[in-house]
Amino acid sequence: MKPQTTQAEFRKKRAFLTALAAVLLCLGILPVLFPGGYSAWWRQAFSAVGLSDFSSVADGYPMSMHVLEVGKADSILVECQGKYLLVDGGTPDQAENVSRYLARRGVTTLDYVINTHPDSDHVGGLGGVIEEFSVDRYFMPQLPEKLIPSDFAYTNTMEALKKKQIPVEYLRGGDALNLGELSVQVLAPLSVLDITNNNSIVLMLTFGRTRFLLMGDAETEEESALLSSKQSLRADVLKVGHHGSKTSSTAAFLAAVRPQYAAVSVADSHYELPSREVMDRLNRFSATIGRTDVSGTLLYCSDGISVTYQTER
Repeated sequence: MKPQTTQAEFRKKRAFLTALAAVLLCLGILPVLFPGGYSAWWRQAFSAVGLSDFSSVADGYPMSMHVLEVGKADSILVECQGKYLLVDGGTPDQAENVSRYLARRGVTTLDYVINTHPDSDHVGGLGGVIEEFSVDRYFMPQLPEKLIPSDFAYTNTMEALKKKQIPVEYLRGGDALNLGELSVQVLAPLSVLDITNNNSIVLMLTFGRTRFLLMGDAETEEESALLSSKQSLRADVLKVGHHGSKTSSTAAFLAAVRPQYAAVSVADSHYELPSREVMDRLNRFSATIGRTDVSGTLLYCSDGISVTYQTER
């Protein structure tokens, strides 16, 4: 039996591939070898060092959601029938990692980029991504001046948008988009609340009979507003709010969602996240919990009837 690659070996090999890709890009060799895109290169490179590109599983499904490993931050790629939505981009230092993953998936144009809210661990990497890829439309919540940050993470992204002449559009509860046959419903924000987290754009993605609920960093107050709105929150997959913090994912909220799968984007032993209380509540609802600090990037694929779950390691 072939021995399994350990987590340390996996990270070492992935780091080697990353460095090799960077060198080839700098030398101008990679585009010459693969003028049609880099996804084929990544798959051959992974194979050459004894790894499989697990994300290729998504090629067999019309719709997939990739919760990227970006530490205590969020970045989620949604694919549907050759169209692409990126929800958040992690911190500024994760821009390169996010861009590499998009390249692995063959992305050249992002149909939509949605920044759920402008905290640095959600907006920070988007500036670098916008510089590397074509973006058709960019969305964020409309916030009062007092909640708009002035840090590098936000201003760098705004400058990248301005440079490419991409207008900023605003989303609120009740809005809707389509990505191929994927319905993207905006459930929140329903009103302007006191802190940035509670103005997070909350998305319900529906493909066939499968549903994916993305909570951004919504805390108890925004969850309560959603429950009061009487909107259906039932979902097969829940992207857990605020990195599994105890500020979010109340029992009442989880009872309304009843997820089969729960995705937590978090760094290893960072800020004592995810919260033990939240993990216990998810376990009580028998959700299969995926954590990026443990399993790397999390992949959820839909055929319109059911969801298949796979992890990077």
